Amino acid sequence: MLWFALYLPQLPLEVFQPGVAAPALKPTLVVESTGRFDQVVQVDALAASLGLRAGLKLSAALALANELTVHRRKPAAEAETMTALAAWALQFTPTVVIVPPATLLLEIGGCLQYFGGLARLQHLVATGLAALGHQLQAGCAPTPLAASWRAWLDQHTPVLNVAGLPAALADMPISVLQPTQKQADGLAQLGIRTLAALQALPRGGLAKRFGTALAIQLDQALGVASDPRVPFIAPDRFERCIDLDYPFDHLAIFLLLAERLLIELAGFLAGRGLGVQSVVFRCKHESAPASLLTVGFGVPIRKAAEMLAVLNERAARFSLDAPVLALTLIADTLHTLDGQPLLLFGPDGEVGSGGIALLLARLAARLGGDAVCGIATVPEHRPELAWRSTKPGEASSPLPVGERPGWLLPRPVPLALRTGQPWYGEPLACTGHAERIESGWWDEATAVRDYFQAHGPSGRRYWLYQERNSHDWFLHGVFG
Repeated sequence: MLWFALYLPQLPLEVFQPGVAAPALKPTLVVESTGRFDQVVQVDALAASLGLRAGLKLSAALALANELTVHRRKPAAEAETMTALAAWALQFTPTVVIVPPATLLLEIGGCLQYFGGLARLQHLVATGLAALGHQLQAGCAPTPLAASWRAWLDQHTPVLNVAGLPAALADMPISVLQPTQKQADGLAQLGIRTLAALQALPRGGLAKRFGTALAIQLDQALGVASDPRVPFIAPDRFERCIDLDYPFDHLAIFLLLAERLLIELAGFLAGRGLGVQSVVFRCKHESAPASLLTVGFGVPIRKAAEMLAVLNERAARFSLDAPVLALTLIADTLHTLDGQPLLLFGPDGEVGSGGIALLLARLAARLGGDAVCGIATVPEHRPELAWRSTKPGEASSPLPVGERPGWLLPRPVPLALRTGQPWYGEPLACTGHAERIESGWWDEATAVRDYFQAHGPSGRRYWLYQERNSHDWFLHGVFG
């Protein structure tokens, strides 16, 4: 087995600053209550440049810089972010484990050949997380604990086999074991500061003085003891919320936040081999009911770029009625995409006829659903009554008639005769046999006609008919 650990050191800040906000004008930090006082757990780059760091009391931070943007830590929001990222990571491996508060474990031993090797897989993961606005420290090792520790210490050189673990772990500080304060003080008194020094101690004495937990962790990291993990199971629907401290009322910010949510949705869908045909954006307002924006895609898809293209068209007819405090993306109905044929020459391997379907979805988003329709046949001999409008993509059976143009004129156009030939800007010569139609005597719209294909010197093809009673000529359609 080979584990790839992803550690997100900036997770608390990333919950509050989801990668799309303008640069902070004031130093920003995140605090949590420790019972007696508030302690700083994360700072941004501007705050760090002023000497602020994790571990300070909030009072000490305010003494160093009195104008600060202070966020209180939200464990539930951080857990929601980790859940979304775990679902996103399923596109790389079926085995993903969440290690609270900010680490993901990916078992990649069986996936390396599919992705073209470890280096390419690491690049894909890092690029994807960067697109989501997350900073990453990664580690790779044959055991989950060793991989996690290397990620926490930002030791990104991979350890590929168990034999290399003792040397790889030797110089790691005791802190990776997360000892209690009493254990840490006792080890410090003994001069034990690294895992190599800890491993050299007699196990019996170590267990008697410090308990068995430290020795068990060390054995699990070295691959001597088993370390079973509970894999993450993705939910059957997607719902992700970006909760902001400050409301916005500009459509451009809405589209930036929506793009981030769609990228997360695309990763979630890719990991499960699923697609969506429609999604809902829910905008939370301070003093008004939530507003909804439904976006349909015509066919099940899962690529963020395709979903965003349709959203951009739909947003042209959408306005924010009030400032938005939180934006939620909901995909309730998921569709299976695995096993569908791919286009032979598609630029990115679009699914089936997705190109046409997405074009129709974009047109409907821009023009409105009633402006885009399909055409189906009706069992009727009179051409002007042999069709009806349908939903785009609805199947239709062909009529058992001869070749007809795809476009009919709104009304047949009377044609003059010149030298015995019908005339429409040029002389028209009929070809082939007539298609005779005698119909409509039951509804007072009798049609007794002989239809012909005709062509002129320009090369255009026409569809015209002669009334058998009056012998007059009419143009009814033009071939493409």
